[in-house]
Amino acid sequence: MSSKSINADVGILGQNQNNDHDSADEKSDVEDKDQGPAIASRLDVYNALENAKFIGSSSFAGKADGTKTIPALPPMSGLFIHDIGRISLPITPSQAKTLKANSWKTNDDVFTNIYQVEEHSIDIQNPLWDSSISKLIKTVAFKLGIRPDDLSAKLDMLLYMEKGSSIDWCSDVEEDDNIIGSMLIQLPSVFTGGKMYVFDGDEEVDEEDEANFITSFNLGGPNNEAEFACHFVCHYSDCQYEIEEITSGSRVLLRYSLCYSSSNDVVSPTANLLHKSVIPLKTSLSLLPRTDRMILVPLRKHYSPSSLILNGIDALAPDHRAIAESIKWAGGNNWTVLILNAHNTYTTRSERDENGQSKISLVTPYDEGGRKVDSKWIVKIIDFNPMEGEDDKKGGHMLLSTSKRLVDNWGKRKSRKTKEIYNGYDSESHYGYGYNDHISYEYISTYAATFVLAYDADSVYELKCVEVSKSSFSGRITRNDGVVAAAADVVKKQDYSLLGRLLDVVESKEELRFGSSTCRGLLGMVISTGNKCNGTTCLANRIIGALSTSVEPDSALWNTIVTAAKKFGWRDLRANVSSLLFDESRKKENDYGSSRKSRISLVVFLNRIDFCLTLTGADAYVRRSNFAQKCISDSIEDLAKTDNKNLLYRSLVEKIDSMVELHGWKAMANVAKHSLEFLLSNARWGLEGFVCIGRFVSKFHRKHSCSITLEAMKSFAMTFASKMAESSYFDLKNCLSSSPRVEALLACIRVVIEHGDQHAMGLVGKRLVSHRSTFSSFVKTASESAVDSIEPQTFLLDVLNKLLVQHSIDSEVACACEPGSSCDCKWNVGTPDNVGEDNITVSPSLHIKLALDASSNLAHMKDKDGRLPLHYAAARGVYETVACILEANPKAAVIRDPVSGLYPFMLAGSNENTAASFELLLSDPNLVLGGIPADEDDVENDRKRKRSPSM
Repeated sequence: MSSKSINADVGILGQNQNNDHDSADEKSDVEDKDQGPAIASRLDVYNALENAKFIGSSSFAGKADGTKTIPALPPMSGLFIHDIGRISLPITPSQAKTLKANSWKTNDDVFTNIYQVEEHSIDIQNPLWDSSISKLIKTVAFKLGIRPDDLSAKLDMLLYMEKGSSIDWCSDVEEDDNIIGSMLIQLPSVFTGGKMYVFDGDEEVDEEDEANFITSFNLGGPNNEAEFACHFVCHYSDCQYEIEEITSGSRVLLRYSLCYSSSNDVVSPTANLLHKSVIPLKTSLSLLPRTDRMILVPLRKHYSPSSLILNGIDALAPDHRAIAESIKWAGGNNWTVLILNAHNTYTTRSERDENGQSKISLVTPYDEGGRKVDSKWIVKIIDFNPMEGEDDKKGGHMLLSTSKRLVDNWGKRKSRKTKEIYNGYDSESHYGYGYNDHISYEYISTYAATFVLAYDADSVYELKCVEVSKSSFSGRITRNDGVVAAAADVVKKQDYSLLGRLLDVVESKEELRFGSSTCRGLLGMVISTGNKCNGTTCLANRIIGALSTSVEPDSALWNTIVTAAKKFGWRDLRANVSSLLFDESRKKENDYGSSRKSRISLVVFLNRIDFCLTLTGADAYVRRSNFAQKCISDSIEDLAKTDNKNLLYRSLVEKIDSMVELHGWKAMANVAKHSLEFLLSNARWGLEGFVCIGRFVSKFHRKHSCSITLEAMKSFAMTFASKMAESSYFDLKNCLSSSPRVEALLACIRVVIEHGDQHAMGLVGKRLVSHRSTFSSFVKTASESAVDSIEPQTFLLDVLNKLLVQHSIDSEVACACEPGSSCDCKWNVGTPDNVGEDNITVSPSLHIKLALDASSNLAHMKDKDGRLPLHYAAARGVYETVACILEANPKAAVIRDPVSGLYPFMLAGSNENTAASFELLLSDPNLVLGGIPADEDDVENDRKRKRSPSM
């Protein structure tokens, strides 16, 4: 008998790590130390299972009470000892005295007061005993990692222990090479104490690691179960064991030798071989991140639900049960092993099962005893996707298989049907068959398979965090449901321990990191409930750092970060906050469905600037640094390079305005300049949306008038004119259909009049006169509504002078409706009887007449330059336009244009409008008397002067 060894065995994964260190240079050693403890992946678990020659436990114990995991041994064994007779159980004091008198007592350094009866003196008379032992040996075989057919048991002796009896650390020395271990069956007994320990390490285990290799067994002593049922413990021969002193009562044990016989293995299994074979599995399971501590092993076979309910784990074939047993042993008591059935409906357009889609339905999982297990949370996170080789260390798929072939993971196909598809329509759908000129086929295969599912019960919280929603189209994650729910629970309970575990989860997997709302909620909790200390500051910093790189903080989150900086200090949060602004990965578009390369939109730009300026005002340390200046310059540079032209809302002008009010024009001047330029040059709205932004831009200019806003107004005037030219009749009609849009449209037209060039005003005027109904509505509204505190008549006068006089009603502005239609947008002067007739003659100056009719004094009004409508018409209009305005104000013909110094007939002549020039002269020929210019007062005096007698 040998003494227990206490030296270290670091395991295969640990040895590989050490070898890497030995072969690396000193720099690599430092880097490896900085990386912390090694982390395993599910691929490591898969490789450990594949490479393990012996898979199982080195020791096992239990109560033989007939559960579905452990067969029953009859409590009434019918124990008969020669020269003593039938032994009742638990043993009586008188029988114990007789047994001791007829047995061999051992009392040395290892065995203390142990009484032994040899096998030839023992007879078990219960006829069910031998068959029960055979069933138990099958269970023991599975637990020890041996095929049941290769293991048998042979009774060796009976052991009797009483108060004061004990066995010190020892191991069994077997003379027969076929004996690989021992099994002690404790018959019903009454005792206290006597706990048994089994050590399965070797001589290299250090004393400090000793506890990791020791398993203890009570054998029913503490709760008095030993009195009513048989208990057992088995172990390999090279394991060392100890039985503590019996403190009261006595126990009766039957010792069986475990015999191994197999023609397939050259070497018999031992605890040492098993240990070396299984330790990679045990190590890899223990080093899995908590979010990965659920594995799915395909058995490539389907077990019926009835067999699983009836037999539990015993329903599995030996190889399959060995997998379940090995995972259970390697994982330890915290790991739960389940058996589950699943169905896979696989649809493909190929006769081969390739490039198709799986629809998996999960049947209720069963535990080892065949009892159904609540699977709601499991269904939400289970993943039937196979691993992808070395790349899976990043992906972390749950199914322990490197093959994507269905047959390798689901076994043989159960059924298959072919469906005809006509022109893309299912023949069984309500769309019918469609056109019968193209037929394709869908092949629908059905698979049913059983899997071993194992998970760490202590990691259920982390596993539930893995729940995600995925796009049915692309398969990409659309929402981190598990993390969102866990974060809400943390905030509700104000539980900082759960917060730490949640942060560990999101820090381990990029795809599980926080969105803006989740990050804001958690950060707000720490700010409101935590005092400033290293712990809360660290938590706040980790929360900010846990924001997903695919997520841009919204304005609410930026404000929360400012509050956190005020409470915990900018210096402690600086690194993670700065990465939100300057990390290049956070400037790239992460939406795989988008063709954009940059995330930097105008909204993102303004939110970042607003945060930096707000933070500067809140923290003295930031004010002393160049943080804000760097942020603004970098952001302006990013905005100039971006291809993200989305999210250009009209409310952004209000956002800019509020930022100017908050931070001052000096800080915001350059930002406002680039923002307005970007907004106006990249806006993609139609006319209806664009008119709304014009009102805000105009208001912004009046409020912060300077060269920057003036340039913005000029840019807007040109862009708006282009939008007007591209708009349709219905676009303009919609703009005139409601009060807010009408006011915005009038404001935009005012901007064009004040800041646009002749080309811009021409485009706007041409669109206004294109349709009679919209023009009439516009003139009516303009004559009744003040625009930016400008009187209606003054605005209508500017419209007439700048936008209308250069246009006439002709074929260029004809309605685009089909000939013969009765639309209300046609320019026509006919009666109701001829509405809709083609080729109706329309006066080219009808729009001028409508404008003059809207305000009776309009033709007599002068604009801010002192010019009359006739001056504009003569310089730019056609004959009909001049004649229409002249008719409304004949006296204007003799009033000189204050800008050019010319009379209207001269302006018309310079416009090569000879007919209009002649008409103007006819209105008062005195304008050319002697070629002497005359003003209005001279004309009036001449009319009063009498003719001379000579005339």
